[in-house]
Amino acid sequence: MQRDAMKQVLRETPHFHNLGDTLIEAVAGLCTGVGASKGETIFLEGETCSAFYLVLEGRVKVFRVSPEGREQVLHDLKKGATFAEAALLNLGVYPASAMAEEPTRLLRIDGPGFLRLFREHERLASAMVASLSHWLLDLVARVEELSVVSAGARLAHYLVRVPSRTENGVMVVELAMSKKELAAYLSITPETLSRMLRRWTDRGIVEVDRRKLKILDGRVLAAIADREEQA
Repeated sequence: MQRDAMKQVLRETPHFHNLGDTLIEAVAGLCTGVGASKGETIFLEGETCSAFYLVLEGRVKVFRVSPEGREQVLHDLKKGATFAEAALLNLGVYPASAMAEEPTRLLRIDGPGFLRLFREHERLASAMVASLSHWLLDLVARVEELSVVSAGARLAHYLVRVPSRTENGVMVVELAMSKKELAAYLSITPETLSRMLRRWTDRGIVEVDRRKLKILDGRVLAAIADREEQA
């Protein structure tokens, strides 16, 4: 990836878009373009954090595996998302694992070099703290969702948030992940997910065709998401 292209990508990233040319140039000097094939591990939980990453193309899941072997997806990341910066700045090790969900291109930002810049430049430190604060709020909301919200409300909330399109006056959602992956993201079993979709199909709320979902009754789905109606 050419240096000018790297700098443009960095300018479009929340962490860096308010930095001046000198700092952008310095950060770009720490970047390397890397590829990951579908199913390839980017890093494992507990490994020393040597870099953080920006998704250029493709999709990455960040997940943990319980002692019982159950996978919990923490984040499903697409183009423009960064990940592992909090681990670099605070923990020193990766607190979760990351894997490419499809052929993926990443910008790898060298950890030791970035930490030197972080310590030397107050403007960079302020930008990172502000951006990470948004991550923290998102994580708090995610923890609350997984701990107190019912499985049906979680699924409904997910469906009303993801990008959709309109076909013949009906809202259509294309799932970016498999149903097994979606179940892991929602912290439910695949069987529970299948039962809910069948129940909603019988009630006329959705129509399911593999990864394509037609939202036939958006009002009821929104009510389930807001916990105003039972799933």
